[in-house]
Amino acid sequence: MAESTLLLTRPQAQSLGFAETCRAAGWTGPIVTSPILEIVPRPMPNRPAPGTTLIFTSVNGVEQATAQHDLAGFHAFAVGDTTAKAAQEAGMTCVSANGDFRDLLALLARHDTGPLLHLRGTHSAGDLTSALAEMGREAVEWVVYDQVAQPLNGAARRLLAAPGPVVLPLFSPRSARLLSAAVGETAAPLSLIAISQAAADAWRGNGTMCVVADPTGKAMLAAIVAQFDQGAHGSGLVDGEPKS
Repeated sequence: MAESTLLLTRPQAQSLGFAETCRAAGWTGPIVTSPILEIVPRPMPNRPAPGTTLIFTSVNGVEQATAQHDLAGFHAFAVGDTTAKAAQEAGMTCVSANGDFRDLLALLARHDTGPLLHLRGTHSAGDLTSALAEMGREAVEWVVYDQVAQPLNGAARRLLAAPGPVVLPLFSPRSARLLSAAVGETAAPLSLIAISQAAADAWRGNGTMCVVADPTGKAMLAAIVAQFDQGAHGSGLVDGEPKS
């Protein structure tokens, strides 16, 4: 069996960082990066008021907010460990939900905090402020960045036009939809690894689909490396079924 190539399509900085993580975890095959989204900053109206509890649902939210204002000393909640780590490195005290949108809501429900402020991107997987309102918790949201769709680059197009196997992680429903349109029909057999069922359902192309058990970067990394290990030993899928 031919060696699989890993195609990473997150924003450039995240793709490069995740590529290094995959290498460290044991992926020794080729890696191609082709961001399907570009992160474009949006101005914050002002620095959050003292005593505000911040909510982050992505590393991009942390990076774009802290690029505009010093948020050291603020208390925050984050959807996952990577996002929480970024907030902590920026000087915040941050608690991770270590999961997805629902896990974050459950975490917030267990904590009585001051005013809540969600710092997010234009496109979001869920309406956090509305969900909090249904729980009786008032929250405000500020959009601090946009996620602008990008075409696949030449390296990715050449990769998909070749017959070699490709492992393609899907990190969000929107990126899955954009990739479906960008990829189209391919000569390359695709092994798709989705961070959630919603991301898997958003895919409209062909390929073999695996949905990780937990919506975390760690679970995605484990599934990607497992796919490489199985492919290297001549096995086909990572707990997957054909996606048509």
